[in-house]
Parts: sequence; structure tokens; C-alpha cells
Amino acid sequence: MKLNLPPSKKQQVRIWQTLKEGLTYLKAAPDLSSLILLMAGYSIFVIPFSTLLPVFAKDVFQGDAGTFSWFESAAGVGALLGTIYFAGLKPGRNIISIVVYASLLFSLGVLLLSVSFDLVIALLFTLITGMGMMTQTAAINTYLQTHVSDEMRGRVLSYFIMGYQGIIPIGSLLIGILSSSIGPKVTVFVAGLLGIISTMVFVYFKYKSGQKNKMTLLPSR
Repeated sequence: MKLNLPPSKKQQVRIWQTLKEGLTYLKAAPDLSSLILLMAGYSIFVIPFSTLLPVFAKDVFQGDAGTFSWFESAAGVGALLGTIYFAGLKPGRNIISIVVYASLLFSLGVLLLSVSFDLVIALLFTLITGMGMMTQTAAINTYLQTHVSDEMRGRVLSYFIMGYQGIIPIGSLLIGILSSSIGPKVTVFVAGLLGIISTMVFVYFKYKSGQKNKMTLLPSR
């Protein structure tokens, strides 16, 4: 590829200053910050459920490494289906609604996986979790990238990545500690339940924000 690109100007910026600017920007944009907080909530409560899949394969379903590979494959197929679905969406779709439905699908799949006693059914719900998780992440990422100003995109996405991949290790540690205390099935059930609660809180504040915006548009008497 022969590209005629203008020379890039190296900017002398301080990392802490840019992070502060990004945080200030997000405080003034609740539609963006609420999505990052939702992603962070799922990263610490729900996504780490996959840490316990080896335990489900070995202890819950009395399987072996092959059984675990089936769980991994089911999650992978679900993620692929979620990617195909989101990539095939037509422009103009309400991405926030997709985020909500994908989040609920993800949480419901995790919750139902925790109460499954048949391996085939458990694999089906694992597939659903992969589909919901991939669609949720892609939808949030897409909304952020298409609604943030160009000069602040890098700062906002850094907070998104921190709230997503940066928090998952903490969630994995917590879910491992909880599993050793109350068992893997109860732990995964709690994870799915917390995901549903997080989504409902997100929807509630979105509704309140929408109602508030409607009130500000009303003419004064």
C-alpha cells in the first residue's frame, strides 16, 4: 500500500493530565460513563464466571479435559454468533437497547447455567452466555466510539478498556474466593443475578435521565 500520509506531530502530553481530562469529559457525558460503569460491573461480577468452567466440567458434571473443551467451544460458538449478529445490523439501530437485551441474555445464560443438571443443557446456556457477552461488549464499544468527540476518543476508550479488561482479574479473584466458600453453582447463580440487577439499575437511571431531559424541554409558564 502506497499512502501519502501527512507527517504526524508528536504531542508533549502528560498521561495523568490526559486521564484527568478524560474523567472530566465522562462526568459531563452520563450516556457514555453509564455504559463504562455497566461494563465494569459485568467485568467484576459476571464475566469472571468463566473462571469456574473447569470446575463445572470436572466436579459438577464429573467430566475431564474433553468436557471442559466442550464448554470452551460452546462459549466460542456463542461469541461467533453474537459477532455475526452485530456485524449484520443495519445502520440506525438503537444500540442502547441492544446493550440492554444482550446484557440480560448474558446474565440469564449464566444464571440458568448454574441450575443446569444436564450437560447438553449446560452447554446450550454456555453458548448463550458467549453470544450475550460478545454482543454486549461490541455494542458498548461501538456506541462509545461513535458518540465521543474525536479529540477525546482515546481517553474515553482507555477508561473503557480499564473498566473491561482491567477489572476482570479482580473479578476472577473474587469469584474464586466466593466459590471456595459457598460452592461453584451458587457462586455462578449469584453472578447471573448481580448481572440482571446491574442491567436493571442501568435501565432505571437511563429512564430517569430521559424523563429529566423531557422536563427540561417543556416550555416554562
